Amino acid sequence: MKQRMNHLEKRKTLSEVALGNIPPDIIFINGTLFNSFTREFISKQAVWIKNGMIAYVGPDHDAARDDKTEVIDADGMVLLPGLVEGHTHIINRSGLEEFIKHVIRSGVTTLVAEVAEFGMIGGVAGIEHFARGLDGQPIRVYYTLPPLCSLTLSAEINVPANEELLPLLSDPRCLGLGEIYWGNIFLKGEQGERVRELASIVLGFGKGIEGHTAGASGRKLQAYTCFGPSSCHEPITEDEVLERLRLGYSLMIREGAIRKELDGVKGIFDREIDFRRLSLVTDGMDPEGFLSEGYLDAAVKRALKLGVPPGLVYQMVTLNAAEHFRLDPLIGGLAPGRAADILVIPSPGEFSAQLVMCDGKTIFKDGKPLAEPKEFFFPDEMFRTVKVDEVTLPFPPNKGKARAIELVTRLVTRESIIDLENPEESKDITLVLALDRMGRGKSFMGFLKGFGLQRGACGTTMSWDIVDMLIVGCDRRSMKTVIERLKEINGGSVFAIGDEVVAEFSAPLFGMISLKPMETVRDEVSKVEDSLLKNGVRWEKPLMTIDTLGTPAIPHLRICHEGYVRLRDREILSVKV
Repeated sequence: MKQRMNHLEKRKTLSEVALGNIPPDIIFINGTLFNSFTREFISKQAVWIKNGMIAYVGPDHDAARDDKTEVIDADGMVLLPGLVEGHTHIINRSGLEEFIKHVIRSGVTTLVAEVAEFGMIGGVAGIEHFARGLDGQPIRVYYTLPPLCSLTLSAEINVPANEELLPLLSDPRCLGLGEIYWGNIFLKGEQGERVRELASIVLGFGKGIEGHTAGASGRKLQAYTCFGPSSCHEPITEDEVLERLRLGYSLMIREGAIRKELDGVKGIFDREIDFRRLSLVTDGMDPEGFLSEGYLDAAVKRALKLGVPPGLVYQMVTLNAAEHFRLDPLIGGLAPGRAADILVIPSPGEFSAQLVMCDGKTIFKDGKPLAEPKEFFFPDEMFRTVKVDEVTLPFPPNKGKARAIELVTRLVTRESIIDLENPEESKDITLVLALDRMGRGKSFMGFLKGFGLQRGACGTTMSWDIVDMLIVGCDRRSMKTVIERLKEINGGSVFAIGDEVVAEFSAPLFGMISLKPMETVRDEVSKVEDSLLKNGVRWEKPLMTIDTLGTPAIPHLRICHEGYVRLRDREILSVKV
């Protein structure tokens, strides 16, 4: 009752400000206001703010003022709602504090994060620690509950039982269930049943389910949609976008570190359709991208450059994203009763954050951040998750026919049968090892074709959706050096030649996250990747190629400590044919 009365009193105060009876705390004057509801740019507008909320938006009438009222002259510049990032992975090598520090300058004031990285290794405790750190941050951070879909049941060792997740679903910061790989929802047995049941529980809480439909179409896509997912960020063609929009999906066009899809789907903007279910997202940005390109602001600039009308671009990254998550009563538009999240840019066609305000507090102005992230703290055991004892490397066959993962692109693979005694077929073959790093001593050695590595070995504990350390190498000695060094630094990535560690990136939190400044992370990662490129690897950002060898998110043949896994039927395959 007391909380409801406090809320009512705040609304009464806002109403009195709008009537001119109480002075605002902050007044924007002389602005060109972008109305996200109508896609209009309206000149000579004012915004009155009280207690971090908007009380009035309209012509430059004289507001009541006192000596505490701050007046900001927008000088004809555009006032936008703060940007809303609807699908991102915060943990892309750097920690949350560094992430928020660099997001502030982008104009994003609200984001919705996937947190599978915390749950796959840290379990429910990892997710809870993340959630506890969100209050008091200078921007608004929500999260989705990770479904923690892995290749095999054995890799889901830390996945909580569904009932353990119920308290998190009651958290107002939790907006629903994160991306469910469509293949996992159809799995037979315990793996599929857990995810299907979790989806049903989340819908029962009145919360949404985020989708992941890469490779699904026709009846498979519609059968998947029956389980309740309402968004997808995976379409890479105009036809895929349209198919999902017609099924009622909120379609998130991805333009970030993993993939950049705007160019491939730009034709959708020439169609005479309703765009209110389209938004722009990054799906995460790595340190190099953050520092050289930006974040969601880079996606906005790219869309403008492609000729997408400014009003549509800004609606996609404000109101459309907010409506999908049912946050539009609070954010997504500049209107009375909503949060004072305001972004000032020079003009409709020139996106460059001059001022960023969140909840009525200026957090960025004139190229300088004015707010600092709140510190995050994790217990010591979360920095000791690489549990590998003495390793005896398995011996794969050295003659006859063998099965290999062949790279089609830097991320997509296929199953390839090679004759190890045929020089042409066995050309560009390296070893690939999946080693369970949870202390169970399980491992599998196979072959990788098309990576290009000519000497040495590179390993990572930052692999997606599994609990394995993955090592690609030309010789066993280099691979052993990599394993021992990854154990010593508690995770990350290492490149070694023989007994020498050539380059390394330390990521001790869950074996995936560095707490160093983003600039340092970029430099260390770049050194590892440069070492790979200098030694024959032909793919851009080659660490991501290794990181994704174990995920069920990307077709077609993957690897884990049990063997190769063929995604279409999840059959576990051996090296021998």
